[in-house]
Amino acid sequence: MKQVKIFATLFLLTALTIFSGCKKDDEAKIRDWIIGTWNVDKYVQQDFEDGNLTSESESTDQGKIVFREDGTGEDIGGNFMGSVFTYTNTDEALILTQGQTTTVFDIESFYTSHFVFSITDTYTGGKSLERWYFSR
Repeated sequence: MKQVKIFATLFLLTALTIFSGCKKDDEAKIRDWIIGTWNVDKYVQQDFEDGNLTSESESTDQGKIVFREDGTGEDIGGNFMGSVFTYTNTDEALILTQGQTTTVFDIESFYTSHFVFSITDTYTGGKSLERWYFSR
């Protein structure tokens, strides 16, 4: 019986070590995947009234954007944020601050070579969805 308790205790300690180590690695991976220079491949805006698409516009090749390790970034070309900004991110949101304005974008997908994020503005009877596509 004593050996069973010892084995169970060792198993529990090993499991706790593995799971707590993975969480830190996952958090670092979520923060770090965005660091680097990205091409702003495409910007799409869709407007909806009463659930129906009423207009759509698309722009391509919108310059580059840099996300640095220190939490700062720069819009090279000025077509996204316009200049320098600070940022934080999780696996679900990209939070950009420029001056006194903070904007929270939804991260729709991210991979080492590309990511997509969006923001939705709602108003009476409709909404506007803006989506950006980035690649390395």
